[in-house]
Amino acid sequence: MCSRRRTDGDETWNRLREWTKGQKPAERLASHIISSDGFESIDPSHPLGGRDGLKDLVCLKDGLRWIGAAYFPRGQQTFQVIKDKFIHDLDGVVKNDANGILFITNQELSLAERKNLISCGECEVEIYHLERLVHILNSPSNYGIRLEFLDIEVTKEEQLAFFAERDKSFAIINDRLERLSKDYESFKEEMLDHSYDLVRSEEEIVKVIEELLDKIWFDRHMVLRERIDQGFETVNPEIWQGALKSAQKVIAKYGRKNIGPWSKFEWGMLNGKLSALRWVLGDDWDMLDT
Repeated sequence: MCSRRRTDGDETWNRLREWTKGQKPAERLASHIISSDGFESIDPSHPLGGRDGLKDLVCLKDGLRWIGAAYFPRGQQTFQVIKDKFIHDLDGVVKNDANGILFITNQELSLAERKNLISCGECEVEIYHLERLVHILNSPSNYGIRLEFLDIEVTKEEQLAFFAERDKSFAIINDRLERLSKDYESFKEEMLDHSYDLVRSEEEIVKVIEELLDKIWFDRHMVLRERIDQGFETVNPEIWQGALKSAQKVIAKYGRKNIGPWSKFEWGMLNGKLSALRWVLGDDWDMLDT
């Protein structure tokens, strides 16, 4: 007779807490978890082993750059052990020029303990503790991830929940498509008939182009900086010192929070604006040399 798995989320809870798979799948599971929670441009460090620069991954959300640390020991550890690990990982925020840290762990943490960890740093902190992981993995959109990493199959009840969630998503998409088809002609007519009383001067346009160039250059500089830190790239030391000084000038000019990191949408908008403004001043379309 086949025994039924533990219900009420207990199966997921127990398999997470009694983790026996090691660091590699823990880091990969952590990436899936934060992806389902809205983080983008997730870049894992070295799940298979190697120097990770005090981070297991780097990602973006709402214009902020985050590092992630996965901590999945077997069984519940004391709070002091958990805190020591968190404080060690916290050093990676400054080292990687990030705005915050994601601490993804299979450990139980009370509200007071979470507040204690958050108070340890002067940066943004998100704690993905055991109960939070259980909730995420037991949602219909993550049944596949749960099966892959915890080997927990979908029950009949969960199948019903999955299809209900899918049908709900289809209904929302269908409603939006109907509204778009009805409103498109009126939207197009309104935009074409719109009159623009204010015309920007060439001086104003050049000033904005300069700002866009600075921000795009700085983002590319930070990508190169990370590759240098990881040993993937080398640059002439004298040239690199000049680049670091230029980066500090950009930070001083605009403020660190106003120069990235950017989401994919924001990065596309920056380059699109630059291309459009250059076209207005006579450059070829899609001219994006920086």
